[in-house]
Amino acid sequence: MRLSDDRYSRDLRRFSLALRMLAHDARLNTICAWTGFTAERVRHLCRSHRKDVPDGQGARRRGRSPTKLTALLASPGLRSEVAAVAGLCRIMGVIPATRLSSARQRLPGVANGERLCDALELFREIVPYARLTLEQLVLVVFALSEEEQWGIDRCTKCRAIILVDHLSLARRVCAHCREERETADDPGPVAVAQPGAGNGRDGAGTAVQQSLF
Repeated sequence: MRLSDDRYSRDLRRFSLALRMLAHDARLNTICAWTGFTAERVRHLCRSHRKDVPDGQGARRRGRSPTKLTALLASPGLRSEVAAVAGLCRIMGVIPATRLSSARQRLPGVANGERLCDALELFREIVPYARLTLEQLVLVVFALSEEEQWGIDRCTKCRAIILVDHLSLARRVCAHCREERETADDPGPVAVAQPGAGNGRDGAGTAVQQSLF
């Protein structure tokens, strides 16, 4: 009887996880990978799920899942979201503390899938207008777990969580600190002598800064 109960409990968790992923517009291959369900079972679940949501909602996304993290990080806004949610995923154990090779094969599972959804849902509670999707978060988790190119680090100035490109020699600072430094390094406009003021004085006899070049 206990064996039967355990099997029922595991199946119920997989079912609940599949529903959560459907609510987050996950694709078929993503749901299958994290729940262990067959494609046919997920399709049947999706059809049943659509009956319980308003018209125009609950439609399963089609096509391939995103595969390039670089394309996602091209947007400054999304890059900030990715850095924030990556730190949350590290704290919640979605992204392991040490490098995990072949994360795409080794990470998916019901327990990790539950933590993945927990992290996304908590992040959206903290940042209500976040644009990051579950599919994008899965890509982030895989890339940062494998650490082949991208990793998690802290800003050398303010210690905020940042994403780092292991192939880049750029200083490891967050966008905010980089902007502050660029502003501080900018000397601002240089006063230029007015025509006819070759003696370094304006028409009222007041000294003015001459151009150095």
